[in-house]
Amino acid sequence: QAKGIWNPMAVHQWFEFENTDQDNLGRVIQSSGSHVDLDFGYSFQFLTHARHALISVYTAGPELEQKSKNASYNGDLLEAYFLDLIGLIVLSKVEQTVKEIAEKKARDLGWGVSPFLSPGSIHGWELEEQLKLCTLLPLEKINVKIREDAVLSPFKTISCFIGLGPGYDTVQVGTTCQVCSKNHDCQMKQN
Repeated sequence: QAKGIWNPMAVHQWFEFENTDQDNLGRVIQSSGSHVDLDFGYSFQFLTHARHALISVYTAGPELEQKSKNASYNGDLLEAYFLDLIGLIVLSKVEQTVKEIAEKKARDLGWGVSPFLSPGSIHGWELEEQLKLCTLLPLEKINVKIREDAVLSPFKTISCFIGLGPGYDTVQVGTTCQVCSKNHDCQMKQN
């Protein structure tokens, strides 16, 4: 019944990136020469080697979300649950594609990559910074909107930042789990 109700879409762009020499601020430089400063908080430690950045927003689409809401409203909680799981799987597949784009570019340059960073989902990079991050991309191309509270709509939508630079040791985009204080016993730990 879920066939054909997901419509994954993504936008991404490459940017130059530099350290501003101010606490935890990184500067994303647009092709026009203008820039956006992002406060990465504690997570800036993952970007000290970055010279370029891949910024992306991707979504599972609004149809899946609406179908899940309808199922929940009609009391079919099992269907709503499975539709929610399908949405997570779709996002995971698109995320993998975004990571592969960054990894290929890093290999071509002879550089490495940072972990996958997303505002509000890692220690220190507050969700509010998603407002600034999303100004860098044409969200209307994938029918995504960002609310004043920095939440993306449809709900199954993610924004991310992956740094590239000559100082990174790996060409495989990983997670920030390795530095988390809970990584020994976390139920949600990613590889």
